[in-house]
Amino acid sequence: MDRKKVQLGLMFAIIVVAYNIVLFLLAKILHISFWISYGFIMFSIIMCVISFFFVSSEKRKSQVVGMPVTVLSSLYLAIEFVMGTIFMFFDLSFAPVFVPQFVLCAVYLLCFIPAIMSTKNYKDAREEIKKTKTKSEVMATTNTTESEEKKSSDND
Repeated sequence: MDRKKVQLGLMFAIIVVAYNIVLFLLAKILHISFWISYGFIMFSIIMCVISFFFVSSEKRKSQVVGMPVTVLSSLYLAIEFVMGTIFMFFDLSFAPVFVPQFVLCAVYLLCFIPAIMSTKNYKDAREEIKKTKTKSEVMATTNTTESEEKKSSDND
């Protein structure tokens, strides 16, 4: 694994551990708004890690709404982190906490999923498959022709 990826992974891990320690020390009562916000924050961290580590470098650079996928994921993490942390410390009912975070998550996913599944990437993959098939068909045809020529020369 690349040294930069290891360092980035360690940075993510340290931030998550430190955030959880501070969060659970400060939170006196763990109510429904706390757990909803905590779930969305952890989801945003996981999506940010996925965009940095598991999405190919070509797809990471693909532009979505004018920015790379990694920047989009980092922006979503920052917004969710602030919004979720604020919601955690207010004892609100389910809907006022869930709806804004769900809408933000849905908007993010509507941008993220098409970016990593862009048609350009599929077209490139399809072209590679066609080139490979064409090369293998040419080689098979060449081998068949050579073997037929050998048989006819043996018969003569």
